[in-house]
Amino acid sequence: MVIKKIMMQPIDVYLMYCAMKAHFGKTDYNFIKYGGKSRVPRNSFFKRKDRYFFVKLSKKYKTENEIRNYFIANFMMEQRGYVANFNDENYEKWQNKQNNFHDIFTNEIQPMIQDFNSLFEIKKSEHPKLMKEYLGKRISLETLIILDELVEYSKKWNEHLKDDILWPDLKKLMNNYKWFLTFDKKQYRINLLTMIKESN
Repeated sequence: MVIKKIMMQPIDVYLMYCAMKAHFGKTDYNFIKYGGKSRVPRNSFFKRKDRYFFVKLSKKYKTENEIRNYFIANFMMEQRGYVANFNDENYEKWQNKQNNFHDIFTNEIQPMIQDFNSLFEIKKSEHPKLMKEYLGKRISLETLIILDELVEYSKKWNEHLKDDILWPDLKKLMNNYKWFLTFDKKQYRINLLTMIKESN
């Protein structure tokens, strides 16, 4: 039996966008916990001048999951949520990263593995090396999140970097994004331990 994919209505695409914007914004709203529901009134859709953007998305992507992933990918690039800056290229790059992330993680960590513990050290008036690697775009946000899941470095950073100009916002972004990440924690732990062992 062929199951038809039910196209989301433009107004529902818009409401999902609003919920995603709240999730990645400065509030404590959580898209997953609230099932993508928000207090934004449905009729506010008709007051927007960019309604066609949501109409176009509803026609191009046929499932709720596809549209949700499109928004995740674009909010990672444009956290303020300006839909004029949303595009398919961001989505395609994000998809490719998710499909190949085990290799990406290995390639990002490998050059730093011999001095692994120093990645998390906090020196006076300096950001930790791992944070510098992220800010220098040499490692991805996904790698930051996975490493935190494995070694829980953020607990110490939260304590020592609470007044830092960059860390609180970065930690919130990590917390927001990790709700949408699925990965085999056990497999990544094995991979990391194997790299550490082989480097010695």
